[in-house]
Amino acid sequence: MTGSLPAPVQRPAAPPMEDMLSDALARGALEPVVSRLTESEALAEAAALLEEANRGDYSRWLLSRAIDLTVQHPDSEALQWHVGKLMELTGDRDSARLCWRGIAERFPNSPNILPEYFRMTLEAFDPPVAMAILDSYERDGAARADPERAILIARCRVLSGEPERALATLDAVDGNTDYAPRIAVEKAKILRMSGQFDEALNLLKDGDTAAHDPALAKDIKRAATLFRGRHTHGPPSLAALEMVLENALERRSERPPARPESILGSIVLIGGTLGGGGAERQLANTALGLAERAKKSDSLHGPVSIFCRKLDRRRRNDFYLSRLEQANIRVADYLSAQPWGGDREVSAPADSARLIAALPDRMREGIIRLTDILRYESPEVVQIWQDGMIFAAGLAAVMADVPRIILNVRTMPPNARTDRQRPEQRTLYRGLLQAEGVSLTANSRIAARAYEDWLDLPQNSLFTVANGVAPLATDAPKAEQGVWRRFDRATGSEGFVLGGVMRFDDNKRPLLWLEICAALAERLPDARFVIAGHGPIRPAAEQFARAAGIADRTLFVGRTSHVGYWLNTMDALTLTSRHEGVPNALIEAQLAGLPVVTTPAGGAAEAVAPHPANRVLADAASPDVAEAADHLAKLAAQSDEDRKDAGKALKAWAADRFSMTAMVDRTIDIFAMR
Repeated sequence: MTGSLPAPVQRPAAPPMEDMLSDALARGALEPVVSRLTESEALAEAAALLEEANRGDYSRWLLSRAIDLTVQHPDSEALQWHVGKLMELTGDRDSARLCWRGIAERFPNSPNILPEYFRMTLEAFDPPVAMAILDSYERDGAARADPERAILIARCRVLSGEPERALATLDAVDGNTDYAPRIAVEKAKILRMSGQFDEALNLLKDGDTAAHDPALAKDIKRAATLFRGRHTHGPPSLAALEMVLENALERRSERPPARPESILGSIVLIGGTLGGGGAERQLANTALGLAERAKKSDSLHGPVSIFCRKLDRRRRNDFYLSRLEQANIRVADYLSAQPWGGDREVSAPADSARLIAALPDRMREGIIRLTDILRYESPEVVQIWQDGMIFAAGLAAVMADVPRIILNVRTMPPNARTDRQRPEQRTLYRGLLQAEGVSLTANSRIAARAYEDWLDLPQNSLFTVANGVAPLATDAPKAEQGVWRRFDRATGSEGFVLGGVMRFDDNKRPLLWLEICAALAERLPDARFVIAGHGPIRPAAEQFARAAGIADRTLFVGRTSHVGYWLNTMDALTLTSRHEGVPNALIEAQLAGLPVVTTPAGGAAEAVAPHPANRVLADAASPDVAEAADHLAKLAAQSDEDRKDAGKALKAWAADRFSMTAMVDRTIDIFAMR
């Protein structure tokens, strides 16, 4: 008996999803592929592809190649698992869930596959939808007689936050000596996640049982040795984090670093990359503004440097690098640094090496590669940008005895982003904020309030720094100008132009943007649509435009460094994000005199002038497409004079609220706080 997979109900207006793997396997069955690699060779390459993607080097080619490898070996569960993981990294959660569903249908009793589909279904829908999947596997007491089924169900129960029910499922398995070691290993994993290390270790005392998963046995033995008392209520990574934090805070309390003087010296900004995103733009703007101020200020001498996790020209992670280098701002790539500062014997964090080994990968990497660099550089201030880098570099900055540490968040907290939650995050933030000289800042009041609620901090205790945005240059290379001229001629050189500037991913929802375009085209047949940006779901967006009948009136600009030029071709801009900080795209559009329509994601509403030409939609999760299209149609009907008046008002509001000068002033004030 196999479990059935009930299909979650999609909202009626949802864009079409794509199961690329099932489609490729179906084509491969019709046109057999001559295998060029053995299955073991294909698995080794697939593992390397996933590792590259997890390092932050995702590209669509990695997914395409993994699918090609799977078509060569269509019966390999492991290869299909790698494709599912790579599909998740595209950011298209709907298509990733559909991919996992297809894999689960092909391997319905796999304890490795179904939990992945169950997890994504649990994230996307109300719990009863996901639980219906488990119900189909538990009918008629099937789990009691089938140890494989019991393991599968137990893993899903853990994902749904029911470890006790998971253990009960495994305890109820009818006696089967052949499966006893595997059942014991599964129970040990659950006990380890609950911090019951001694109990887990006791299950693995038998040599045959431990041999089923030697790495797990070693990990649990280490945890049982290291973690005692109040540090035994969660997974080893959490217990290790608590102890590393305790040690670091105790050292900082006993030997507090010297606070910055009234004149600020060396400043280091830490970010993930210098890619073309909004947060990266603000990081670059902040560094440029601080460096310029240091030339003419008595309160700031600098120098200003940037440390990134990775600068990879092939992946365009250096989008803002040339501007920074032209301003003589030093940019370093800390992943290229020697671990333990090149000498473990004198490395600052080496005395906690056993605990550090149990930390999550990115946190461990940051401590091992960044702590000694910061000790050598001895900056007076370190500002760490975004949750991912706070996770990676926050502890390193504290362990390096940096006097002033600013944790700078740009969007809603992890508890509002189910796809980004980590069990260690809240403990990390609360621990870091106990250290003298550490502050948390946000770029919107709504985000600040959300972090205060998440971390149980007093209301209005977080500082806010509004984005600093300058009007964009309106020039562009002749090639880009030619692209517009050809599109303009082909579409009649008239008609309202709705624009978008966004990454093509699940968060920004370019397919929803195209839904609004299609609805506007029904109201205004001569409307035209221009969208600048790139990302993994651009092919799906182009397919959607064709299906909606607006492809000939839609221009996909792609990646561009000349957004200001494209804003000048538009009459309004729409942003369709699920989650946001304070979107630069909205501010820059208004600085260009464009009215904006946006979802209320994160701090988006704080970036929108209170002017009737603008519209903040009622709901970020399920925006009203008709509401957006109706408002845009009204804008199109305005007179030229009304449009000019609105443009002037929007420019003035954005220039006053989001000036570079005000952002730099506020940043320096926070850096200098004692």
